[in-house]
Amino acid sequence: MSTLCGSVISWYSLTVAVRLMVTVLTLITDYAVMQLARWLSKDAVSAAVVMATSYISIIYYTRTFSNTLESFLYAALLCIVIRRSHQQRADISSAIIVSSLIVVGVFNRPTFIMYAAVPYLWWLYSDAVYGVVVKATHSALSAVPVCLLLIVCDSVYFGWIDIGRLNIADLSDILTFVTCNLTVTPINFIWYNTQADNLAEHGIHPRFTHFAVNFPLLFTVLSLGFFSDVFRWCRMSVARCTAGKQSSVSRQRLLLICCIIPTGLLSLFPHQEPRFLIPLLPVLAALYADEVTASRFTTALWIITNVCGCLFYGSVHQGGVLPCLGHLQQTHSYTVDRHVVFWHTYTAPQHLLVLPQLKPGHTRTSTSVTSLEGNSVEDFIRHLTLINSTESSRRPEKPEVMVAMPSSHHHDLVCKTADAGIRLDQYQSFWPHLSTEHPPRIDDILCHVSVGNCHTDADNNDSDFCNKSLIERIQFLTSLSLYRVTFL
Repeated sequence: MSTLCGSVISWYSLTVAVRLMVTVLTLITDYAVMQLARWLSKDAVSAAVVMATSYISIIYYTRTFSNTLESFLYAALLCIVIRRSHQQRADISSAIIVSSLIVVGVFNRPTFIMYAAVPYLWWLYSDAVYGVVVKATHSALSAVPVCLLLIVCDSVYFGWIDIGRLNIADLSDILTFVTCNLTVTPINFIWYNTQADNLAEHGIHPRFTHFAVNFPLLFTVLSLGFFSDVFRWCRMSVARCTAGKQSSVSRQRLLLICCIIPTGLLSLFPHQEPRFLIPLLPVLAALYADEVTASRFTTALWIITNVCGCLFYGSVHQGGVLPCLGHLQQTHSYTVDRHVVFWHTYTAPQHLLVLPQLKPGHTRTSTSVTSLEGNSVEDFIRHLTLINSTESSRRPEKPEVMVAMPSSHHHDLVCKTADAGIRLDQYQSFWPHLSTEHPPRIDDILCHVSVGNCHTDADNNDSDFCNKSLIERIQFLTSLSLYRVTFL
């Protein structure tokens, strides 16, 4: 597209294009919440309005999270189940659709099975015993070709299978071929997450985090209705689903179980992020939208909490990464290699650099992006030292090394890197950017601790930090800083 247009597509245009494409898919959740509300004999318009004004829809459902795709697949599965669970016969088309949605959801995120369990069992047991056997058989047989197709696609994508060089002789030993050449994404996901060390890198949380923190944080007023119903129904046994027509009370109980079971199962894992629960929004909006719009107080509370959520998660929280990548794209160099290290940020999306094609006469240079995420200071310094030693032996000209990180620990890091023979000079700053894992310290904001220079330089203004106003200090400490690295 850049070649056809005659100019490089900007990072901003690419970001907007991708988000618009995801936003179109949110029509699935809009349709689902209205269908669920009608199924419960509730106001579909109120449910749609609550769904649309939630900051989850505005922020999470417009980003390319795997949890976002999980939400769309879960909403589609719920729609299929409630429409086809009471058909007179077990048709194969329903089995194909249900099993395909579940398989794709599991390959996207294996935790999808926790969301799909209740709807699938409801669909399976909503008919006679004969219907259960037929549905289970049809869905199992339908899942096999979808699984094989996705395994082959993943294996080709990750480079384990070269379609151009594949021949019959390679298939002679099926066992060796399967173990050495196929990529089964769900198994890799499960294997990775069963290792305690891997989870520790992403953060260990108490088992009650989803219920006590993430649920109220995500769903605000909707969570009040949820916890009220949980308290009301916690001591009541769940009636077995029958083939007859279900009352609105049992339907509401079913959807309540669709929230309790996934949240409870996800709480078994020590790593618990709020985004893991975002597929529940359509269910909660259908259940409790009437309570949100019941009074001016609850409506005002809903609006205020979601406006705050939009501002924080849509602008402030880690908001400097994309503008930083845009700046790196616009300042790309054709003369020297560039190494960019992102530290204490989420994994930087490298496709936004959209590096332009080389012009005739220019030497080919490379740009590499490394995300160290939550690594320690020692690992950070070790990585910079490795870049210096490796590139010094490879090319005579020195590469351009840059570091992007939150400014909240600027002063300590400058001193620690100086002790290791590495100098960091602030080159650019991107505001706002706040990392909840590494927030600014109160002592730094109020300048209660002495700030010293680790090296003297006319461009270094660390000694003037305390002379800045309070607003300027807060702005500095809530920014993403881009540094030039000099090896002393």
